[in-house]
Amino acid sequence: MAVKDNTTVAGSALQASKPTNKKESQRLWILVFGDILAFIIFAVIGRQSHGEDAGLSAILRVLWTAFPFALSWFLIAPFMGAFRRDLMNEPKQMARKTAWAWVASWPLGVILHFVFEQSLPTAVTALTFGLVTLITNMVFLFVWRIPFAIANHSKDSQEHLVHTKK
Repeated sequence: MAVKDNTTVAGSALQASKPTNKKESQRLWILVFGDILAFIIFAVIGRQSHGEDAGLSAILRVLWTAFPFALSWFLIAPFMGAFRRDLMNEPKQMARKTAWAWVASWPLGVILHFVFEQSLPTAVTALTFGLVTLITNMVFLFVWRIPFAIANHSKDSQEHLVHTKK
């Protein structure tokens, strides 16, 4: 009987996300910060659209609104490969992994939102809020993460050209 390799898909995704140098570490932290900012922007816009306070005086309420979605993202997305080193400069793969990771994270984020708000939604509310959350956060993550990968791709290409000319 053959012994299977101990690595798992999730474990390999986490290993592939671990920075191996300073540049990769900086890129990972920038990506994490940008993701957090995307969820905060989502919360600000959502609160404003519902007539709720979203200014600086309501920063704790805004963060509380963003928290369940960010929490679900950071609990699930790393295991889905959304922070892999090889995505940092590959826009198409970044978009694909971001989409799959958000679709996997999104249901938990919606459930946590209603738990944190201590409200039981109607089926219609859960469906409409869920769909708006799915689409809007997907767009915000794309608007941030794809240009991030494009910029890194451009930087890496320029660095490669400089090194090959030497």
